[in-house]
Amino acid sequence: MVARAARPTARHPLGQFQVLIPRITSDWWTIAGNPDLGAYSTDHQQPMDFGIWQATDGTWQLGACVRGTACGGHGRLLYRWESTSLEHTNWQPQGIILEADTSVGETLGGLQAPFVIRNGEEFVMVYGDWVNICIATSQDGKGFSRRLQSNGQAAQFGEGATANTRDPMLFSHAGTYYAYYTGVVDEIGAIYCRTSNDLENWSDSTVVSRGGAGGFGPSDAECAFVCYKLATDAYYLFRWHSDGLTSVYQSDDPLDFGVDSDIKRVGTLPVEVARVITTGGNSYISSLLSDYSGIQLARMQWQDEERLQETD
Repeated sequence: MVARAARPTARHPLGQFQVLIPRITSDWWTIAGNPDLGAYSTDHQQPMDFGIWQATDGTWQLGACVRGTACGGHGRLLYRWESTSLEHTNWQPQGIILEADTSVGETLGGLQAPFVIRNGEEFVMVYGDWVNICIATSQDGKGFSRRLQSNGQAAQFGEGATANTRDPMLFSHAGTYYAYYTGVVDEIGAIYCRTSNDLENWSDSTVVSRGGAGGFGPSDAECAFVCYKLATDAYYLFRWHSDGLTSVYQSDDPLDFGVDSDIKRVGTLPVEVARVITTGGNSYISSLLSDYSGIQLARMQWQDEERLQETD
């Protein structure tokens, strides 16, 4: 079958181009389940969107949104686990990272999807507050404090009061920071992106992925993750949609993974909340458990393929 692709990279003779496709290569192991939240615990709470990063002391950190809690409002807060190895099961619970602070404009119980990168000596966490994307920072990668705007508010940017701007992730490449996130405008879900040179001043937003086989609904463009592979000089977007699958797109433009089109789609994975971690020569991929009772990891590899370029 001939696959379609726009502006393919790493071109080969006879109109072929190189494609990398992620493949799961091991069984899954569970790294976290439902935490004990004390007075906030309920029998229907669920860990949801998350980030995984390494702290200054070398330990691996898992930060997740837990929904359905008794914290008030929308019932969501951010929680953290820790491990000395990615391959350990049942990471150690470390407690709540952040709860919503309405005094700085956050929506009560609305915190979602923490994602952390290291920026020099500082760790930067992006998260959603139900309406906007916010930022918190840390020196050790464990304890985080909000970075407020000059007006005393936590909101950095969003797509409007009713867009439920959420699920942010940060990607840094060639001196530019890319913030990818979900927004729902006129009931159409899409992956948006803003860029920055300093993590403080952000560009206007661009829709980078929407529609196609993943759908157009309010839950059809979630859990974005983007990485770059030198072998193809291309960018890869992992995007979850409500049929329970994650689509993978390859593009030579980090601001265009196909809008209302599957032209850059190279595969699908049976995961929700894909995060790719590469360390020590090994690559890992994450997912929620199918019943939303926890978070799991597996080993993965990038499979090298060549595909024919479709021409008019």
